Amino acid sequence: MDASMKRRQEGFTLIESMVAFVMLVVGLLGVFQLHLTAKRGNYEAFEYTQAHALATAIVERMRLNTRQLSTYVSSSYGSGTFTPPLTSCVSPPTDEPLCNPQEMAQWDQYVWDQMVAGRNERLGDRSIGAPVARTGCIARTDDTVEVVVAWEGMDQASGNTASDLTTPCGTSSNKRRSIQLVTTITATP
Repeated sequence: MDASMKRRQEGFTLIESMVAFVMLVVGLLGVFQLHLTAKRGNYEAFEYTQAHALATAIVERMRLNTRQLSTYVSSSYGSGTFTPPLTSCVSPPTDEPLCNPQEMAQWDQYVWDQMVAGRNERLGDRSIGAPVARTGCIARTDDTVEVVVAWEGMDQASGNTASDLTTPCGTSSNKRRSIQLVTTITATP
């Protein structure tokens, strides 16, 4: 036998190296796609949580002002159509009484409109605190109050359009997301 043939082969061939590299790239692409899916899911969960917090906030405000329940009914929260009331109910002067129920309702409507639109979170002159086309709607039938918060999601969804709700809120879309909070609040005279 030839001495050169007896010598053991050491190292990797070019083809083995390329196959290993391709396998590594495919694995990294899979991990990257998993990361993107997780981020989208995280974002969607955050939006649902934020919408639920908004709905709960206005319900609690309404429970504190049961004399003006019908004043809260609207389907245009988040549009910026509510003007700031003349009286701020946040920190009234100590020598004056608190807001009356009507002023409180106007203040609540204005503040919730701003929150739904995300106008409290700003970057320069842009509002950045709300997802695309977030809308809030409040409906009332006798003692039943229904609060809906709807917005545009990132991806298409099935079975969750604005037209599926008892109280339609926002425009119907295959990307539409919404939460619906129904509660009972007894109005006081």
